[in-house]
Amino acid sequence: MSSLASRRTSILAANKSLCLQKYIDNLLKKQREDCDYTKWDVTKPLPKLPVPSLKESLEKYLRCIMPIVSEQVYKKTEHLVMEFLKEGGIGEKLQAKLIEIADEKDNWAYDWWLNDMYLLNKLPLPINSNPAMIFPKENFEDEDDQLRFTARLISGIMDYKCVIDQKELPVDRCTCREKGQPLCMEQYYRLFSSYRIPGEDKDKLVNSKTHLLLEPEHVIVLSRNQMFVLDVIVNFTRLSDDQLYHQLKRIKRQSEEDENTSNAFTNVGFLTSLSRDEWARARLELLRDSTNRDCIDMIERCIFIVCLDKKVNYCSNKENMDVDNDTELCKTSLRDYAFQMLHGCSSENNSGNRWFDKTMQFIISEDGICGLSYEHSPAEGIVVIELSEHLFRYLEEKRKQKLYRMPSICELPIPRKLRWRISDSINTQIDKAKLSFDERIEDLDLLVLKFEKFGRDFPKKVKTSPDTFIQLSMQLAYYKLYNRLVSTYESASTRRFRHGRVDNIRANSCEALSWVQSMHPDSNASKKEKYELFMKAVQYQTDLMIDNILGKGMDCHLLVLKQISIEYNFGIPELFLDESYNISNHFSLSTSQIPTTMEGSFMCYGPVVHDGYGCAYNPKPNYILFAISSFKSCTTTSSKMFAESLERSLNEIYDLCSEFMK
Repeated sequence: MSSLASRRTSILAANKSLCLQKYIDNLLKKQREDCDYTKWDVTKPLPKLPVPSLKESLEKYLRCIMPIVSEQVYKKTEHLVMEFLKEGGIGEKLQAKLIEIADEKDNWAYDWWLNDMYLLNKLPLPINSNPAMIFPKENFEDEDDQLRFTARLISGIMDYKCVIDQKELPVDRCTCREKGQPLCMEQYYRLFSSYRIPGEDKDKLVNSKTHLLLEPEHVIVLSRNQMFVLDVIVNFTRLSDDQLYHQLKRIKRQSEEDENTSNAFTNVGFLTSLSRDEWARARLELLRDSTNRDCIDMIERCIFIVCLDKKVNYCSNKENMDVDNDTELCKTSLRDYAFQMLHGCSSENNSGNRWFDKTMQFIISEDGICGLSYEHSPAEGIVVIELSEHLFRYLEEKRKQKLYRMPSICELPIPRKLRWRISDSINTQIDKAKLSFDERIEDLDLLVLKFEKFGRDFPKKVKTSPDTFIQLSMQLAYYKLYNRLVSTYESASTRRFRHGRVDNIRANSCEALSWVQSMHPDSNASKKEKYELFMKAVQYQTDLMIDNILGKGMDCHLLVLKQISIEYNFGIPELFLDESYNISNHFSLSTSQIPTTMEGSFMCYGPVVHDGYGCAYNPKPNYILFAISSFKSCTTTSSKMFAESLERSLNEIYDLCSEFMK
């Protein structure tokens, strides 16, 4: 390490706050209480992701499509599977090639999975891909409160980044199945160093840490759709909360003064809401001008983005709000918070005050609504939650301290505004982006359901994991509405392995179908038979979850076999061109458990297919929070309808299980 870099690191280390050290100490203490440290050596590399058995993966594949396709379609697929599995056949050759690749790579699934899940997806990021996290609402009395809170937030983020950079973050541990086993931490290291560059053919995920450039020392602040460079490190020293507050105040003043003048250069952020190929072409045009190149470089290399939002006018959603309030299913304020974080509510509100390609984008509104939007390709939700939980511990500590005024505020450079040179064709693209974004915002049907009859404690009483319990309740809810099951996605972490991300737990099992059919009003099944079928579905779902987290998942395995067949010129097997394969990868239910400890905080996202639902759920001890999304333009889906069915399903399962509790 150079003397300059060494000096920088030592000074930044000295800037770590006492409350962050308390956070680390408490985390280590909890880990010691929860697991046996002596069993695991964290200095050793994590194991590689194992290659699953070809036969077992295809058996799981047949079992997952059986409940969702017709008998005729299933028989055809079963025949194709048998052909694929023949000795000396294409399946055996592809599996052998995969084993060869797995020997050479740290994680055989990662690159192909990343491309398929994110980088090759051309849909716009907001609503379709970027999740949002909602923080507990703040009570700002005035602008000063908003800016002082933002200053403390920036300090807390920089604290966390300091720990990440120095590799001092305690290693996460498994909480089930080989309890205490170390987990891969790579996702943390991408939170403040990654950026997703749009491409006409494929996006690119880049890392700002290079040997050629110093690490970035600035964040980008957006205010009134304008962008400013805020240096958070000056002369090797982090700015204090008070210094940050005054710099933010300078930014806010200039953005207000310039908002309606020719100096504004607003609305460039709308371009990041376009489809990825359209945004890629617009970006290339912007880069032809050196002034724009500098602006884009400052944004792409920044540590994170802060969005200072205006107070939102929610009247455009008033009709739906009234309906939801009448049913008492939706906590309207929570849905409003979700809108603000997911998309900024509209072009008339804060949708242009965003840059969706940046991994971490923190949002603080004048009315106290706070949270973040994050670009999903570098990391999973649980890593973002860990960051957020730290931030709020930090902020609670900061509330107890008095701010003191630094004498050097006037010596700080005024934050630089990014000034763009916008051609007529780019202006046309911006106008198009605003229009299409508003249409997609209006199309999003999102509802937040707080189910209060029980929380995660009840499933444990009936010897069922809360996650499995909730997953099966969603299968019942869907069946009640459509009299069938559909392909269901639930992310399963594979962080036990090197560079592990996720595989897919499919709740649409044969066992789940038998059980939900028994729950139909016309069913002749007794309560005992229904309960026994429920417990069989629970057991299968649990076994599937364990297989996935232990690296025996089916989805990544089949995806990679298909990609190998293409990239190594084997010819695409008929199995992957079959109708069943398309149906199995059309996730009409996209679900994820995203637990938080902070009261009033939750995550949400949009559906992944036009005729589907997104459902993020947060099981608390005594209630469960669901964020349910769908599209209004689909005539067969309705978030309100699904929420009502889900509530009925949870109550029915509660009544069923209560009868057989020991």
